[in-house]
Amino acid sequence: MHCRLLMLVGILLCMQFLSVAQNPEMDSLKKVLAVSKIDSNLYDANRLMAADFWEIDTDSALMYGNRALAIAKKIKDPAKVAMGYQVIGVSYDYKDNLDSCLKYLNDGLAVYRSINRPDGESHILSDIAIAYYFRGNYELALRNHLSALELRQKFGNKRFIAVSYNNIGLVYRSRKEYGNAALYYQKSLAIKKEINDEQGILNSLLNVGSAFQSEGKYDSALVIAREAITLAKKINAANDLIAAEVNQGAALVNLGRYGEALPILKEVEKKSVENNYRNLLYSVYESLGDIYAYKEEFNEADKYYRKGLELTKKGSRMEQESVFYRKLAKNAFNNGNYKQSYEFLELSKNITDTLLNEENSRQINEMAAVYEVGEKEKRIEKLNGDNQVSIALAQRRKNERNYFILASVLFLGMAVLAYRAFTANKRKKEQLAVQNAVIEKALHEKEFLMKEIHHRVKNNLQVISSLLNLQSHYIKDEQALEAVKDSRNRVQSMALIHQNLYQEDNLTGIDVNDYAGKLCDNLFQSYNIHPSRIKLIKEIEPINLDVDTVIPLGLILNELVTNSLKYAFPGDKTGAIKIELKEAEHILTLKVYDNGIGLPDDFETRYKTTFGYKMINAFIQKLKGQMKIFTDEGAKVEITLTNYKLSVV
Repeated sequence: MHCRLLMLVGILLCMQFLSVAQNPEMDSLKKVLAVSKIDSNLYDANRLMAADFWEIDTDSALMYGNRALAIAKKIKDPAKVAMGYQVIGVSYDYKDNLDSCLKYLNDGLAVYRSINRPDGESHILSDIAIAYYFRGNYELALRNHLSALELRQKFGNKRFIAVSYNNIGLVYRSRKEYGNAALYYQKSLAIKKEINDEQGILNSLLNVGSAFQSEGKYDSALVIAREAITLAKKINAANDLIAAEVNQGAALVNLGRYGEALPILKEVEKKSVENNYRNLLYSVYESLGDIYAYKEEFNEADKYYRKGLELTKKGSRMEQESVFYRKLAKNAFNNGNYKQSYEFLELSKNITDTLLNEENSRQINEMAAVYEVGEKEKRIEKLNGDNQVSIALAQRRKNERNYFILASVLFLGMAVLAYRAFTANKRKKEQLAVQNAVIEKALHEKEFLMKEIHHRVKNNLQVISSLLNLQSHYIKDEQALEAVKDSRNRVQSMALIHQNLYQEDNLTGIDVNDYAGKLCDNLFQSYNIHPSRIKLIKEIEPINLDVDTVIPLGLILNELVTNSLKYAFPGDKTGAIKIELKEAEHILTLKVYDNGIGLPDDFETRYKTTFGYKMINAFIQKLKGQMKIFTDEGAKVEITLTNYKLSVV
């Protein structure tokens, strides 16, 4: 439950839930509770006692929470009533009773909305998000965190905005969307620097560094780790200093700077063992094993990998366990122990299959929960609609009675004519309002469904990409391995399109400049090419293209850039790839140049038989275009298309 408390920091700041773990403070609260006078002090004492018992005794937390709510109702303070519901809801969350948790949190949410308290509303939305997060429902967690963030941006409390950014980053990291996680961690970091929250800055630096490590951006991870080390020393944060040093050592290993990494990791291993920092030791043992494996000291590498494996089994860290088995398998293979290597590889594969099945089950449960919430919202909307109809009916009857009384005083004929004209006009307006509401609701539902569809398609494509990546670990034939990697990149190029669609308001079009940048970033990472070796130059007009055009265009661009990365710059040769995309006189022109070694003499004979050429040619025919290929200080491909569609925004 300790992680849950970390995510609740923003709520505790707002509600002033002070820690009362020390006996004098607990005794002080008990003295207040002994007073029979029902007032705000007695309410606060019960509320604080409930918060103190969240982790150690949920039944006591509920008892004090219910007392606080009863007092709030007696003194007729709606803000305290809402906070009382919130305390009880969080208590049920700790008790692992999601239904009761959501019931009380939504009751508190309704009260905050009725008294126009967006700050309280945002904190309860954050609590709801946290409840979903700890049950693996990342979709609903993300929705509620984003709603809380929107409110916090309106009332402008920067500290809570930073908390929201950090929590959103945690959700994206759990979904293994490390790029988005790093983005939100950096937003949180920027605010903490602005308000000079040094401890908060340090926490964000550690989060950003971990996201960069997971994303494979090791240069950036090293820079962030060193910045965190400097700050940790400045504010004397000993525990965070060790974590930052671990990140530094891991980044150096991943960058191949083993001589620098070894003394750092040896020292943090000693500190982590002394302080029993198990979570840090996973990374330490893996990095030390990698160093000794590189030095071909296989027995020493085996020792560290086995230490890490033993820790993962004690901590039930299956994903990390699979990593250590893979490391042990590779180490045994390099040491000539092929039988043991095969056994370790099988163990890793079994764990990976189990994790994949668990992730599939989690996603199915998440989808079911999203559906159930949607159904509940529909039922609530229907009840609200029925209530409005009843109110409208009562109001109309009252008006009819008043008109009747007035008609008895005034001329009956004039009153009847006026009444008929009034009611006819009212009915028309009501019918028009109902029709507009139905149309607006249908449009919102369509937009929501379209976003859900694109989101699910993107997830499914990413699952396919992950399966291809997993399969590549077991392929020995280099040609087959290259074909699998190319297929994975093509799948990823389509997944990027659907990711952009569900994240943007325009559900039918793609910003080509943004899409091309993300596509090329993925390809550079896939082939482990640093931007300092091969420079990417983009000259792309601000064009939004329809999905039916972007998908074939993206696959064509994927194929051309892949060919340049694979063949144009052999060895450590440096150079540049240039992409141009322009539209003029109803013709879309795509040019991909590189200044590499150029094309071989028998290029046309060999290339026209490849799958990539056939695929590009098929898409060009579909888009009614032409392609020219020639060598001029490198390879150049120019494609003109006439059958394309711009996005209608």
